[in-house]
Amino acid sequence: MITHLISALLLQATTPAADALPEPASAQTPPATLQAEPAAFDREAAIADVNTYLNAITTLRARFIQIAPNGSATRGLLSMSRPGRLLFEYDDPSPIRVIADGTTVALEDRALETVDRAPLRSTPLWWLLKADIDIATDAEIIDIRSEYGFLSVVVRDPDGEMDGEIEFLFAGPELELREWFVTDALGEVTRVSLLETETGIALNPRLFAIPDPQAERDSRRGRR
Repeated sequence: MITHLISALLLQATTPAADALPEPASAQTPPATLQAEPAAFDREAAIADVNTYLNAITTLRARFIQIAPNGSATRGLLSMSRPGRLLFEYDDPSPIRVIADGTTVALEDRALETVDRAPLRSTPLWWLLKADIDIATDAEIIDIRSEYGFLSVVVRDPDGEMDGEIEFLFAGPELELREWFVTDALGEVTRVSLLETETGIALNPRLFAIPDPQAERDSRRGRR
């Protein structure tokens, strides 16, 4: 169940819907309109460049906008420390956080004081967080194409354990990750766009600590 919940957070907001937001300026060309470049496009070189870019990321922080299939949008802050660590914090009033601590991914609901866990390797986050990324080995590449200054890479789970597909969109010759589109088993698409991205910054390791709500409740009872 938790694996599906984590995937859903990449698919759609699990928080009360915010007002619909304009399309991010970074991706005004929908992925469906991307057309493959002429035969000169070097697929293997593009895959190598994506691997090089992702493996070079040590830390990353960015604001994000998550647009659900119904057009509603939520915002938040993404923090990443490779390998293995990541934090999605949704802006108020959402109580949801997604935390990866290196081996485990947790879905925390601070309102309900619950934390559900899954192995990191069983979620799509593994493709971004593993120590040595090789997308041609780690995932099944459905499509890779370049157009309008963007490189699109569409992947799915080669073992079929995760439904749907994910399209990563990289911008410019430096191949900066700008957004991803997740298509679920019903064909509905959710977009996550990154804004104000910073890399190589200092991040407190405590950001990626998964809380234990039961221990916190016991601690509060002990202080009474």
